[in-house]
Amino acid sequence: MINCLLIKISYNSRGLPVRSYRTIHSHELMLGRGAECNVHLPDPRLSMHHAVIKLNDEGQPVIQAMNGELEVDGALIPGMVLTHGTHIMVGPYELRVEPAPPDVNLAISLALAHRLPDDFQDLKSRTHQPLKNASSFKRRLSIALAALIAVVFLGLPLLQILVPQVQTSMAELPFGFDRVWSPGRISPSHMHFGSQCVNCHQQPLQKVSDKACLSCHQDTAAHITDPALQKKAFNAAHRFVGTTRCAECHEEHKAPHPIAKQDNGMCVKCHGNIKVINPNSTLSNVHDFDSDHPEFKLTFKTGNNPQAITRIPQNEKARLVENSGLKFPHSQHVGKVQGPNGIWDVRELSCTTCHAAVGKEMRFTPLSFKNNCSSCHADQLTVGANELKLSVPHGNEESVFNMLKLNAPKQFSAYSDTLKTNGCAYCHNIVESKAGDAVPWRTAPLNVNDDWFSKAQFNHGAHRTQQCISCHKVEDSESSADVAIPDRKSCLQCHSGNKPKHKRIASNCMSCHNFHQAHRGDALNTGEKISDKDVDVLLSINKQPK
Repeated sequence: MINCLLIKISYNSRGLPVRSYRTIHSHELMLGRGAECNVHLPDPRLSMHHAVIKLNDEGQPVIQAMNGELEVDGALIPGMVLTHGTHIMVGPYELRVEPAPPDVNLAISLALAHRLPDDFQDLKSRTHQPLKNASSFKRRLSIALAALIAVVFLGLPLLQILVPQVQTSMAELPFGFDRVWSPGRISPSHMHFGSQCVNCHQQPLQKVSDKACLSCHQDTAAHITDPALQKKAFNAAHRFVGTTRCAECHEEHKAPHPIAKQDNGMCVKCHGNIKVINPNSTLSNVHDFDSDHPEFKLTFKTGNNPQAITRIPQNEKARLVENSGLKFPHSQHVGKVQGPNGIWDVRELSCTTCHAAVGKEMRFTPLSFKNNCSSCHADQLTVGANELKLSVPHGNEESVFNMLKLNAPKQFSAYSDTLKTNGCAYCHNIVESKAGDAVPWRTAPLNVNDDWFSKAQFNHGAHRTQQCISCHKVEDSESSADVAIPDRKSCLQCHSGNKPKHKRIASNCMSCHNFHQAHRGDALNTGEKISDKDVDVLLSINKQPK
């Protein structure tokens, strides 16, 4: 961006110089006699776009000739760097680089050095028009084209909208006359009916109403599950300016861009001062991921019920402990490890040996003993000497103890203790049985997390160019209680907020969040049909008193 002080020097009737000052802020300064030029120089000897001043790759201001000539000391040049004291002729004008005040980065003065000859006006008055009656022909052509444009782009669309018979007839055609008013391409989801504008624009020359949207989207659930909060969040009297129509957030005619807005503006209207919308909210105010986004909250399972979870901020380090019920040191499963078949059985393990990604988003399949553990740890399910060796199934405790009672009743107690101290206990936490329990001990219930960010979405596929260990520090982890999920500080090494920064990718709210729903759908039942009461709330929002 150039912040330029332009000084124009003219001369009064007594021949004294008069200086006028003007400040211009622009990416480039165009010099010429065209009316659109930043520096307008009304002289017929200049081209419409004579020269341009802009910044080069080093950030220095340079002037370059476009359709005219630049002259320095009698020599024509294509351009040059503008430094203090530079003197250059732009046609009949003399351009000098003056000392710049502190609030600008460039100051130039322009003075007319070569005036027009005295006989120029007389010569111009005696010049004949090159084509006789050319102006009258242009006038008639302009009127005809204006009439044609008015008929095609105004008359016919209005005729289709205002005359029901014409509207009915045009409905059978692939497109209507009103298509010429379309400001952009229709999104793919609306392409099958978007050629007829009246399907959405039900009232002539008015914005699309919520009623038009809801006439098709009857199966869309309320955006916020709490009806009271839904009404507060969408009430124009609280945070939104004007009406709160569906089209405020879902903009059509923007294809191939998504129909839902992707910038932070609509999110910040509520979450920039969340207490105004919901005084009982425990959420922090958020304006931008780079500036004031709170620490991530990780979701921990506390039971087998999908709703049995607790969410803990990552800045509460002491609470970030996963009680999965397993014993698993990552440090012993990375790199070269010895397999179950002796010293010659050395295997190279990597993250993808166990964590298999599927789909475009690279979601990981759940781990299992059969697929991920049995090839190395089958010996932990074997008890007894070689001649009395017995392999127990990997499953619930009742099946294990029933097999011991059936195949080794005399060794039941010894085998049970072996499994408790070295077999099952090699990977599982052991829980002592209570009085009256059918088995002497049990393994602790498994609560292995498969989704740490239940209120956000993360695409591993978009990060496939990075190594796993660049985000997940597990090489030295000795306990399965360790949590190796990257925090906000780690993400900010590659991502910025709504605007890109040097070597960082711009990431807005929609990069990680859907609107008021978890990506797994736990927070919102999207298959539930919207009720008539909710429709009434949505349609009456813009009628709320301000």
